[in-house]
Amino acid sequence: MTSMSPSLFGRIVAILSGRCNRQTSIGRAATDRIDRILAFALGIGVWIFGAGDAAEMAAQSRHFQTWWTAVAMFGVFGTALLLAGTALYVEQSVVRIIAATHAVVFAVAVGLSGFAVLPGQITDDVAWIYRLVPLGGVAATLAWRRSTTAIYVVVVGLLAASSTGQATGDLSWTEFTLTSLRILGITVTFVYITETARRAARLLDKEQARAHHQASLAAADEARASERARFAGVIHDKVLATLLDMSRGGCTTMLARQANQALGQLAAIGRANDMCTDLEAIEIIAREVVGATEAQLRVQVRHDYSSADLRIESAAVTALAQAAAESVRNSVRHADVPGRTVARQLTIVARACGITVVVEDDGAGFDPALVAANRLGLTVSIVQRMREAGGLATIDSRPGAGTRIILEWSAPDDT
Repeated sequence: MTSMSPSLFGRIVAILSGRCNRQTSIGRAATDRIDRILAFALGIGVWIFGAGDAAEMAAQSRHFQTWWTAVAMFGVFGTALLLAGTALYVEQSVVRIIAATHAVVFAVAVGLSGFAVLPGQITDDVAWIYRLVPLGGVAATLAWRRSTTAIYVVVVGLLAASSTGQATGDLSWTEFTLTSLRILGITVTFVYITETARRAARLLDKEQARAHHQASLAAADEARASERARFAGVIHDKVLATLLDMSRGGCTTMLARQANQALGQLAAIGRANDMCTDLEAIEIIAREVVGATEAQLRVQVRHDYSSADLRIESAAVTALAQAAAESVRNSVRHADVPGRTVARQLTIVARACGITVVVEDDGAGFDPALVAANRLGLTVSIVQRMREAGGLATIDSRPGAGTRIILEWSAPDDT
């Protein structure tokens, strides 16, 4: 037996430990991991069976029609190989589709086996495909709901028992009943174990989501308490001091300066603690950028299901929106090319880990290394603004090759 490659082993360990870099919502993290491991184990298990019973499968093939052997071998083992090769890497919806395909192909192969076998020719044991019925039940469990899986198990089990009688030449009701009970009993056991593992993962996800919700509430309470403390500090240090100086007939200019400082600090408190959802952030950014110019601008928005957990400070959203708007204004001022229309596009991508905003055009372009340090549009309005908000601005441009400005803000890592 060949050893498992280090990268594949590392992938399995990463999924089991939850350190896989695939972005998964808090509500399905454990379920996603266990489904992938089960799908991978299913694909490998089918091939282990095939390797162990290869001689018997070759011997029995002479009792079946050639077309059926081709369907069974390529269909069952082909989909199992595809499942084993992709379960740890592709999207979970694709894994379910492949598992469903394996279950359907297997059911078709079992159903057709009774028509393809020469009656009474397999006398030593059952045909090889009937031993794989439990693994077909596992595939159905990963692909469908419990009710659909239950129907699948019963139908395939009865088909396998009927075809077994056809293959062995014993079509008595007693043999049919015993064979059905044996096949269904083993299959139900496999399905029960699989569903128990998935149910445990769902319970873990539920508890993690509840803990996350409780932590969010606690963080919100702490933020409100901190805001009240900061508000009280500004009232004490600025507002009351200004009123006291006013009662003593202080300088009007100084009083005005103190009042403006107090108002600025009070406004900053609200801005620092206000949080936006992913959709609110997208709306604010898009509205700011589109309103920055009358030039034609294509807008593209992408957000996956995991971005619903994203919370971003309003200050960061403002920085993204204003930096993107300045990027569009710079494009309108400097990127035009005589004789053709310059295409401009705004792309906003929201994920669980943060937001990325891309402003790009196919215009004149420039060499960023030659831009003067005192150019406020790039240095201050874009790069420095993103840096102060905890984000990053990347400028990618070449003369004659257009300009691409990437603005990124990542959510703080709570681990």
